Amino acid sequence: MNPNPQLMTAVEELGYRVTCGDVVTHTGIYLEEARAGLLTLASQTGGHLQVTDTGEVIYVLAPDFRQILLRKSVRLQFKAWFDRFWAVGFYLVRISFGVLLIASITVVYLTILAITLAAIFGSEGGGDCGDDNCVLGIFNWGGSNSNSDSRMTEMEPSRSKKKQRKSLNFLEAVFSVLFGDGNPNADLEQRRWRYIGNLIHRQQGVAIAEQIAPYLDDLGQGYDREYENYMLPVLTKFNGIPEVSPTGQLVYHFPDLQTTLKDESSESTKVPKVLRERKWKFSKATPTQLRWSIALFAANLVGIGILSIMLDGISSSLISSSIAILTLYGTGLIVIPACRYFWIKYQASQVRTRNKLRSQNVKLLQQGEFIQAKLDYAKQFAKQYRIGDRDIIYTTEEDVLSQEFKRLE
Repeated sequence: MNPNPQLMTAVEELGYRVTCGDVVTHTGIYLEEARAGLLTLASQTGGHLQVTDTGEVIYVLAPDFRQILLRKSVRLQFKAWFDRFWAVGFYLVRISFGVLLIASITVVYLTILAITLAAIFGSEGGGDCGDDNCVLGIFNWGGSNSNSDSRMTEMEPSRSKKKQRKSLNFLEAVFSVLFGDGNPNADLEQRRWRYIGNLIHRQQGVAIAEQIAPYLDDLGQGYDREYENYMLPVLTKFNGIPEVSPTGQLVYHFPDLQTTLKDESSESTKVPKVLRERKWKFSKATPTQLRWSIALFAANLVGIGILSIMLDGISSSLISSSIAILTLYGTGLIVIPACRYFWIKYQASQVRTRNKLRSQNVKLLQQGEFIQAKLDYAKQFAKQYRIGDRDIIYTTEEDVLSQEFKRLE
């Protein structure tokens, strides 16, 4: 079984000594998944188990448990190397779009300049520029004029290289303008369940449906909503138990989230009143970078259009193929951001709608006596056991006989 990355991060952030419930409220993963993952992690890294007098298990892992796992698992070593390779490779891919853009503009406009100069010098020198000889002759210039132009073309790449070195962030911005920066709500489900777990934990292991509703998306209609069927995934994830009051009202009890090692003042236990999705942004590029990127996209396409007109009529498959590729590339630089702009507008409207619906669910807690009656009934199930050193009756760090002697003393 491969360790869950979220679980390992939670162990580190919680101080390498955790209960199953603490990990669940910190990450939002399934309770059984957390229990199995912690047990596997402890066995593979030489961790220890501590048992309290109430039967709660505490998992104690070494601060270097990641290094221990890497040494023992060839697969994890390969994954670590692959992750490093992927990070470098993806970064190179990101900046390559900026490099290609600058290269395309440089090649296109230098070619336009060369054709123009060839036409001018060819007509002044009385040369024959008929049948496109001036265009084809740009590759076979000679004399003092060609040396001067050659020096100019040699200087141009060096300038562009200096720009590339100074404008590395701009190269990344080109990729951002083209393809964006990923889904800002990729961690939405993780946040949803972490908030719910922390809410239940802060309320000493008990909750009512109206308190959970602002973190859920679809509460259903009619029968499903009336009988709180939307709570079933929450009960499944955290091993909850529905309790029915004498008047037929439902409250939800989560015994596994009532035992903790965490401090209540911890930042990780703070819960917003409602789950809000983050706004979609067109790009993380600065306004200046955005304007420059769009200007260069347009300049590149205009240059390709001018070059294709200047080379029109030349019967060369190489030139025709090159122009076709450049045209497709330049058009893509305009079309992709334009389509993405409208798609993001649509996504932003959907996010606003979902956020508004979840915010409206907060009003469910404003039903006066009905809600108060449920909260009063829930109080009898609210308990919290904060584990101290005195509560531990057994640990795998010492043999059983030594621990028995200590207790007798």
